[in-house]
Amino acid sequence: MTNQFPELVISDNIGVCSVRDDTRALAEATARTRETPGRALDMGTGSGYVGLYLAQRGWIVDATDVSPRAVELARRNANHNGLALNIYASDLFAQVTGQFDAIAFNPPMRPTETEFSRLITALLRRNPRISGWLMRVVGRRFEHGRHAFLADVAAQARQYLNREGRLLMGISDEEASRLDALPGVHLVRSTPIPSMPRQDIYEFQFDDRATA
Repeated sequence: MTNQFPELVISDNIGVCSVRDDTRALAEATARTRETPGRALDMGTGSGYVGLYLAQRGWIVDATDVSPRAVELARRNANHNGLALNIYASDLFAQVTGQFDAIAFNPPMRPTETEFSRLITALLRRNPRISGWLMRVVGRRFEHGRHAFLADVAAQARQYLNREGRLLMGISDEEASRLDALPGVHLVRSTPIPSMPRQDIYEFQFDDRATA
């Protein structure tokens, strides 16, 4: 069946991660969480692709990023594609309000990212061969330091999700298993990411949004 939606036109910018297979997989997996469009939070939006993909399909979207450079780029891409999103700066959930049916987040390899390290990461992502090699060589080392960060994201996300809402993240199998072992956290589904080693899109639900 022919795709009824036109291809999104996404401008790039130095210091903002480009659209790759993980970005597309996250957008597609989030759109599949409901039979009808709902309200979504695209956290760490970068170029805005995930939020734009959802808005194009009828979702109401908040798109946030800690980087002013990313916020400005996402706004430009929204305007260029003629799509309405609520785009604003936020360090994770700091400025977020309301409830969502889905929260999409592609977490940084290092929780202590800075504007400089985001610039380096964005540059590396432009070369799939180099970024893939780095993931294989040092990915596991970075993941060992991410569990507390990801567990905190999950604990906060459940407070912003509707009863049947879902959190989707691009993480490793080991990280997903550790999150699934937390009280009230349930791994629902995984979606493979073509060409991305050690990472899939994992989808979680929570018990009644109880406080972790």
